[in-house]
Amino acid sequence: MSSLRRFASALLLVAVLLPALRAQTVPTVTAPLPARSLLVGGAAATVDLRNHFGLPGVTGQVVQLDTVLGRFNFELFDDTPLSKANFLAYVASERYNGTIIHRSVANFVIQGGGYFARTTFEHIPVFAAVRNEYRRSNLRGTVAMAKVGGNPDSATSEWFVNLGDNSANLDNQNGGFTVFARVLGAGMNVVDAIAALPRFNINGTAFSELPLRDVAANQSSVEVRNMVVVNSVAAIPVYPPAARSVITFLAQSSNPAVATVILNGSTLTVSPLGLGSATITVRATDTNNAIADATFAVEVTAGIAIVTPPQSRHVAPGTAVTFSVLAQSPAALTYQWRKDGVALPGATAASFAIPAAAAGDMGFYSVALTSGGATTVTDAAALTVSVPGTSRLVNVSTRGSVRAGEPLTPGFVMRGTGTKNLVVRAVGPTLGVFGVGGALADPKMDVIPLGQSTVILANDDWGTAPAAEVVALEARSASVGAFALTRGSKDAAALASLPVTGSGGYTVSITPAGGATAGTALAEIYDADGLAAPVRLINVSTLGAVTADGLTPGFVIGGTAPKLLLIRAVGPALSGAPFNVDGALADPQLTIFPLGKDFAVATNNDWGDGGQTATLQAAFASAGAFALPAGGKDAAVLVRLPPGAYTAVASGVGGTIGRALVEVYDLDP
Repeated sequence: MSSLRRFASALLLVAVLLPALRAQTVPTVTAPLPARSLLVGGAAATVDLRNHFGLPGVTGQVVQLDTVLGRFNFELFDDTPLSKANFLAYVASERYNGTIIHRSVANFVIQGGGYFARTTFEHIPVFAAVRNEYRRSNLRGTVAMAKVGGNPDSATSEWFVNLGDNSANLDNQNGGFTVFARVLGAGMNVVDAIAALPRFNINGTAFSELPLRDVAANQSSVEVRNMVVVNSVAAIPVYPPAARSVITFLAQSSNPAVATVILNGSTLTVSPLGLGSATITVRATDTNNAIADATFAVEVTAGIAIVTPPQSRHVAPGTAVTFSVLAQSPAALTYQWRKDGVALPGATAASFAIPAAAAGDMGFYSVALTSGGATTVTDAAALTVSVPGTSRLVNVSTRGSVRAGEPLTPGFVMRGTGTKNLVVRAVGPTLGVFGVGGALADPKMDVIPLGQSTVILANDDWGTAPAAEVVALEARSASVGAFALTRGSKDAAALASLPVTGSGGYTVSITPAGGATAGTALAEIYDADGLAAPVRLINVSTLGAVTADGLTPGFVIGGTAPKLLLIRAVGPALSGAPFNVDGALADPQLTIFPLGKDFAVATNNDWGDGGQTATLQAAFASAGAFALPAGGKDAAVLVRLPPGAYTAVASGVGGTIGRALVEVYDLDP
């Protein structure tokens, strides 16, 4: 069960981690669907899909327009209450049903809400005019009220959709045109299809820009079938079970003999039938066929079944937090909660409560379940608290293989103004003190600005520097918590004071020297400045060989506050242009461990699994990271972690080897 649970915990807290990256108006996985285990012959599990899918950034009432060319949705804005109420009054009275789009101006607007779908062009009955509420610009995809020229407060039933940026025109005349809604998702495809229809001037009427369809060359009169009819306009919810909703769901099981699925509106029920494993896929589809897929693993067991594991939380100080687990077993269950792997005295119920979360409560919570002499432990759920204070990446280290022609190349990017003081080390021989076999006998390191080839700092044997420099290096290394190097060893180390220029990035290349050909080396970069320094590390990375032992970068979050990180293990994306890395790892897996602990806090194999594609793509863009191919085998996690030391293990699925790039991005401002 543990492998299934770890797979499902690949992307922790995604829903709350990136509220400001990009608002989605298409279906989006807002929280991962956690893996579950069920007891064979036991009770079914239910999942409220509203807690896992949504339209982030959409908070207002949605209305759906059903036209002869397709459906599209408006979201009504709450800060234009008069216009919103006016529009909904026409919707509720069904006065928009059976109307037409009566105006279309290329690259400007399409307009409706005025005339019945009749050849007599009769205007619909109108309510009293509405006071102008201009607040938003008339940008593409926004919906505004039409009104009479020279009278800002003359809007009644007619509305228009902006086909382009009309702010320079419509924001600055007649009091500004009130934008009261926007088109959601890919609904503008339908709007654009309407706008692409030919326009006709109907003689003897006021219509000189009437969009018509299917008009025959010899047709002498306009028929209703030629008009763009709005069949109905209705207020709809985001989720089913309403007859019409923005999102609809589908679900299927990869192994119905093990677990079956039934959907009732937004509720998914998973029933256990036989021993084994199954993958449940849930698809959310919106009105205009945009989709979001999420998967989760189900294991049906005859032993202890973890139906609902503890869930990660990020809360404000003083918030009451309760971690809970729902489990099944043929025999009685006992519980023991743990924090950071250590048993919590007296925490022996199915839930564990923290009355008022504080900085000291941050950590990783799991529960050991025992029944009939067998014990299983849930995956760790993270608790982070938004305490005031500063946190920064203060140390990165990577242990990896080095051989001729295949250097170990950690890199880092800095942000700020001025210079950053660092301790940079390439440790080989001293690793033997810690029992590391096959250590590189003589590492050499070169520091190179990113995108350049000129070495600006180099060191081979650290102890050969002048005595004063050796003493200064030892003192600074001790101050940042680095272990001591053996005097006279062949390890490389240096103090660096590097300016933030260009991209602010640097690469450290570690190669064999002095006749050494291959071995294991440890690359280390320590921030030697305080947390309040004007320059900070925002990205650290390592390109190296993934062997049977993996590539194991480590990083330290210093300070008092938790930190939001994007962590990636890139293999296949390196093999093509523009990187063209030979021997790139075909299928990397990424696992994050707290230093010295045997439990994982995040795991991912293929970055698109779990339905987090859109959220991760937004994170890539925010971090300035290069895009990963959709559906690729590269790995990525997005996680908020408490201060402390962590290890990111990049390994090859199935024990494969190759070169991989491991990256850690600081996403906090």
